[in-house]
Amino acid sequence: MKMATEDQKGAEMTYFLKGRHTRIETKVANLPEGSAVMLWDLEGGKVTTLMPSRKMYMTMDMKAAAENLKEMKRSQGKEEAEFPKLTPTGKQETIAGYTCEHWLMGEKQDIDMCVAKGLGYFGMGGQSGGGLGSLKNLAFSPKLLAEAAAHPEWVKFLEGGAFPLKLTAMEDGKVKMTMEATKVEKKALDDSLFSIPPDYKEFSMPNMPSVPAGKQLVR
Repeated sequence: MKMATEDQKGAEMTYFLKGRHTRIETKVANLPEGSAVMLWDLEGGKVTTLMPSRKMYMTMDMKAAAENLKEMKRSQGKEEAEFPKLTPTGKQETIAGYTCEHWLMGEKQDIDMCVAKGLGYFGMGGQSGGGLGSLKNLAFSPKLLAEAAAHPEWVKFLEGGAFPLKLTAMEDGKVKMTMEATKVEKKALDDSLFSIPPDYKEFSMPNMPSVPAGKQLVR
């Protein structure tokens, strides 16, 4: 995928999907330090960032981070909708050889995604039965799963996979970010792609949900 922001900074992203494992490589043009790799563990609710230029890694507990964010929003009197507004447009497009359908997301409908079926999901591969089975595959909590029945548009959106091949994010009428797939390739992937290299050292930051008490910042 090619990604660009409003300040014209561009990056190239490569997704590796195998079952419930995901690896995302990001390369920023002319900036070796800006290159990074993310490993998603949806089963454990963790995201590990690899820093190849420094041979270091950092793991974040996303479940704990999400709870901390919710608590912070509650303390500020804010409640975030678990299921953002989602509207099918009926428009279709062919990108990288696959047909995708455009959906608008968000209260202001300012995110336009062209979503393909049969390619897995944005954060993971794998296929499943339709309807609520798709929601289970996305590792939603039981509470969210129960609420999903009241959002048939979300069930339809996720059924059979939901991989955005093109995304445009707007704000106040201006394009903030674009992302578009340039190639989709099916091939065997080695399991080592989805694990932390043995010669990498852990890089940890204070006050992060994944860091045990007493652990110091590695410099």
